[in-house]
Amino acid sequence: MLRRLLTLSALALAACAGGPAPLPANLSEEQLMIVDCLLPGQVRQLGNFATSLSARRPQKLPAYECAQAGGEFALATRDPARALAIWLPFAQQGNAEAQTQVGEMYERGIGAVADPATAATWYAKAVAQGDSRAMINLASLHERGLGVKRDPVLAARLFRQASGQGGEPGRITIHVVDPVVVVPTPGADGAAPLVPLGGQGERREIRGKVSSDAGVRQLMFNNKPLAVDSQGLFRTEIEVPPGGTEARFTATDRQGGQATLNFRAVPRGATAPPTKLNHGLPNTRYHALLIANQAYRHWPKLNNPVNDAQDLKRMLEQRYGFEVTLISDVSRRETFAAFNALRTKVKPEDNLLVFYAGHGDIEETTQRGYWVPVDGEKDNRSNWISVVDVTDQINALGVRQVLVIADSCYSGTMARTALPVADADLVGERHWDALRAISQLRARVAMTSGGLEPVVDGGAGRNSLFAGSLLDVLDAVREPIETRRLFDSVAARFSLRAQRLRVQQKPQYAPIRFAGHEAGDFIFVPKR
Repeated sequence: MLRRLLTLSALALAACAGGPAPLPANLSEEQLMIVDCLLPGQVRQLGNFATSLSARRPQKLPAYECAQAGGEFALATRDPARALAIWLPFAQQGNAEAQTQVGEMYERGIGAVADPATAATWYAKAVAQGDSRAMINLASLHERGLGVKRDPVLAARLFRQASGQGGEPGRITIHVVDPVVVVPTPGADGAAPLVPLGGQGERREIRGKVSSDAGVRQLMFNNKPLAVDSQGLFRTEIEVPPGGTEARFTATDRQGGQATLNFRAVPRGATAPPTKLNHGLPNTRYHALLIANQAYRHWPKLNNPVNDAQDLKRMLEQRYGFEVTLISDVSRRETFAAFNALRTKVKPEDNLLVFYAGHGDIEETTQRGYWVPVDGEKDNRSNWISVVDVTDQINALGVRQVLVIADSCYSGTMARTALPVADADLVGERHWDALRAISQLRARVAMTSGGLEPVVDGGAGRNSLFAGSLLDVLDAVREPIETRRLFDSVAARFSLRAQRLRVQQKPQYAPIRFAGHEAGDFIFVPKR
């Protein structure tokens, strides 16, 4: 267990009301780590002569902040029993947040053994109080059959309940990925949106991907059947006359479900109706922390991370209006310091994107993933950054929505469960109503370049295969878009490129476990 007080000098830097104090200099790695903190009660003045002492409260904070406030704390990865003792009394008193935290501790493991059955009991108590984060966690247990009966139907219902969605999920997706086409939302009149595609009179090849949870039975293009390979990839041609032409894809799955992708292909340079860029979404500040490690001291050097981060920085700043911090070739301590520096900048209503490109590894026994800092030693995990460390840093940030994009080996260990999907059939103002609702919800999600396997460095010239696909799709977005939809296009474009290079790697998108995800999705809003 960490000591209650770090140093006398740390206490002298006690934070004032109104948010985190500026980051003190020369803090150690331990002082920057997120701990379970039991804050003391606050003395409140009642009139001229009376005072009262508020109840103590648990919170996740950096160790130095907890010490500044005079709190007691424990680091859950080193002393899980002490961390549990901080939250358990509040859970027993019926606090839903504490019940969820206790459930997560049991699921992670108190001591050496995880106890998903006890975790499920605590999640169920919080779910009964409407806690969305507990719904996501309980759904994940039912999805995998850990500690509870495996029940994919109940899992899907809980996932969708947490996101405020009704009905059953329908997952048939059609994407045009070469050229990259992110089709705008149809208007309320159902008119097909215009998409510039090729020169006037040019016959243009189109490549794309269709997928369905139930398996694809048939794909039609303008009422003619299209061949689909085992990975869902297809190709066809279209001629673009001066006045444009309809492009209509219809997919049918093996359960009889259908999905349609419909747009009007027009020559490049054709006049299109003006696109609304905001659609009444809140005027949110967007921040990004980009971490690129490639000049490794003890691991093979990489070629693309810095290029990927620089190109993403340019895209986010110029096209999407992000405030971006880029750090490269950094140690574990420098990474933690960058996360803590964000705490002084961000506000509760802000959104944050975290990008990591570099080496990653996995611990075989626990299946725990790691980011490897630039000075990380090959066989010594003590100075690596576990996904638990990253999750704790994210959990402690008070922002509304967080998206982590990780392009590294074994990055799928960060997020390994399903994500409910918004209704793709909503058009016009109904679609924007749904997106405005999603933008107000707390989200903690991750997009990763692979699952539990190594990933390739390079393959797309200046950028990695994954980063190149991401940049292509971000450049093609013409209106606000939730990351679930964005990811579908990224994954489809990646599949096409990976097939050409015979790369066995599958990007993933899901909520980040134990990071405070409740519902919603990260929204990208192009500024121009």
